Amino acid sequence: MTIQIDDQGWGTPVGGVGIIIVRKETFEIHYDIIPIEYFNLEMFRKKTYLAGAKNIVEIGINKLNIHKDEEIEICSGCIHDKTAQWLKDEGYRLTVMKIDGIAQQKGEEMFIEYLRRLGVPDPPAIVGETVDEYKAQFFYLMDWVREDPMGRAHLCKTGWKYFKKFFKTRRNQEEKLCLKK
Repeated sequence: MTIQIDDQGWGTPVGGVGIIIVRKETFEIHYDIIPIEYFNLEMFRKKTYLAGAKNIVEIGINKLNIHKDEEIEICSGCIHDKTAQWLKDEGYRLTVMKIDGIAQQKGEEMFIEYLRRLGVPDPPAIVGETVDEYKAQFFYLMDWVREDPMGRAHLCKTGWKYFKKFFKTRRNQEEKLCLKK
């Protein structure tokens, strides 16, 4: 059996990051989200999202009863650094690679549903993993945040360098408006 581990949402400005584990031959799936709080300024700086990803994978390994003789393919993204090391230390057979197929497709579908539950109306899907799709999704989400920046800040990856400046500028603008009143 082959296990695939992938992530969704690392590059999206809104929401946490989805982690999917799929047994390719049987389509068994474990999916969970690294909470958005892991991407606030303090936790992002400490890279707590790495432990978040590893914990989700560990739970999924147990729930899916994955054995050490099963081949594991894990996405090469940096969010999996701690997970890959843990899997190696535990004696799993592991290949770091680009993930496609059912894990990528199903993970993206589940992440879009997650964004909808956060209140994002009709977020663009990632289907072919093209640069244009990722750009379209990113800018759509940023436009949505700009409609109500302070009301949606809690849904954003505020630990990102971009958002530190973005929200500081918004706070300054709001303070100036309050002083004028």
